Amino acid sequence: MGNFEETKLKQAKIEIVRAQVERFRKFYADYFHLEETIPMVEYFFETIYNLEGKEAWMQLALDTYQRVKSMMKETTRSNLETLIELNNLTDKLDSEMAKLLLARDWNGKRLTREEYDELYRVFGHKPEREEQLRIVLHNLRTFYELAHRPIAAYLIRPARLMASLLGVSPLFHSVEQAYNAVLPVSPEIFAAFIEKVEERETQYLNSAFDSESRQETAL
Repeated sequence: MGNFEETKLKQAKIEIVRAQVERFRKFYADYFHLEETIPMVEYFFETIYNLEGKEAWMQLALDTYQRVKSMMKETTRSNLETLIELNNLTDKLDSEMAKLLLARDWNGKRLTREEYDELYRVFGHKPEREEQLRIVLHNLRTFYELAHRPIAAYLIRPARLMASLLGVSPLFHSVEQAYNAVLPVSPEIFAAFIEKVEERETQYLNSAFDSESRQETAL
C-alpha cells in the first residue's frame, strides 16, 4: 500500500471513529453531562477509541507485555489483557470498516448518523460486534469492582512505581486511568449505566443485523 492509500485509509478510519464516538455521545448524553460519570464515559467511550497514540501504545504492549506479565499481579495482568484484546478487536473492525467506506467512493465528508448506521449494517460482523460489547461490559464491571475495594488505593502507588522501574508506565497508566474513571461513580448510578449500555447497544446491534437477516431470508 502506497503513502497515498495509507493516508486515505487513515482518514477514513478517523472518520469511522469520530462517527462512532458521536453515536455514543448521543446514546449516553445524560452520562456525558453528569459530573460523577464524565470521566468514566469519556474513558470507555472516547479514550479507548482515540487513534492518537494508539499505535505507539499497542507497539509498547507487544514489545513489553510478554516480558513483564509474570511480574504483575493476576488482577492487573487480566485487566491489561482485556484492554489489549479490546484495542485489537476495535482496531481491526475500524480498519475493515474504513476499507469498506473507501470502496464506496467516500469523498472525505463527515458521515451523517444515517450514513454511519447504514455502513455499520452493510459491514456486518455481528459475532465480532457482540464480542466487542461483551468485552466493554466486562471491562466496566471489573474495573468498577476493583476500584471500589478498600485495598485498591493502597496498591496503586507501589504498582505505579514497579511499572516505572520495568519501563511499562504507559501500559499501567491505561489501567490506572480506568480505575480512576469509575472511582467517583456511586453503585446506584453505575448499575443504571451498565443496564442502559447493555440495553441500548444490544438494541443497536439487533436493529442493524436483524433487518439484514430478514433480507437474507427473503432472498
